[in-house]
Amino acid sequence: MRRSSSGFTLAELLVSITVLTIIVLLTSTMVHSAADVIALDTKKQDVETQVRPVFDRIGLDLARMVRRPDVDYYVKGPLDSEVGNDHIAFFCSTPGYYPSTGSQRPLSLVSYRINSDSTSVSSNRMERMGKGLLWNSSDATAGMAFGLEKIATNWPAATSNSSPDSDYELIGPQIFRFEYSYILNTGIVSAFPGANGLKEVSAISVTIAAVDQKSQVLLSDVQLKAIIDSLPDFAPDMGLAGLATSWQSALNATAGLPRTAIHGVRIYQKTFPMTP
Repeated sequence: MRRSSSGFTLAELLVSITVLTIIVLLTSTMVHSAADVIALDTKKQDVETQVRPVFDRIGLDLARMVRRPDVDYYVKGPLDSEVGNDHIAFFCSTPGYYPSTGSQRPLSLVSYRINSDSTSVSSNRMERMGKGLLWNSSDATAGMAFGLEKIATNWPAATSNSSPDSDYELIGPQIFRFEYSYILNTGIVSAFPGANGLKEVSAISVTIAAVDQKSQVLLSDVQLKAIIDSLPDFAPDMGLAGLATSWQSALNATAGLPRTAIHGVRIYQKTFPMTP
């Protein structure tokens, strides 16, 4: 009686191993792709979690800006074109910090900047000043100062990207580039306000660049400064959205820096209407 034997031939085993290998490779690729998508989404959320409240704060401050002919403000213009990171300072009806004694102060001197002092712990990071003031005070540095050029005269740190002031606070540790432009009442997008100052401005467009925390640790302050310098200032021929496009092009062309970190840089732009 002949016994029947069953089993796989060598060819069948090879085919099975090949198919299994392909399945493992495809599964591994899908897992890695999913992990990359999750990582990118996490990085994006990390940056946006910080950018949103900064934009909200800027919008609130600009909406409460004290706009009177006898009240000073310090903005980008022909006398200070603010090459590189911009800064802005103005009086605001937002209540300021509590003094050591007494009641809360009813208004503030507000300033936004990217700190350019390489020795500061806030170097290449976004800061906001909210210096509480009184409408009337015998102390020149504690009360509202009426007249032109009063901010730079009485509070020079408010118009500087590097001068220290205890009322500056770090609000954007991942934001390293800050640029703004003006939308005039005529609809023209301009690097400077009109001859009559902010009276001719209907809105301010703010563009910022930020990097997620994981990418930020890959960059030294020197490398971050190199990125800052590579992102061009606003020019009128760019149009409203052209600045963000120019920044992205500059980032894509950046050489000699970790590409992982460069890919972690994100650009945001928002326009804030100026209330009359």
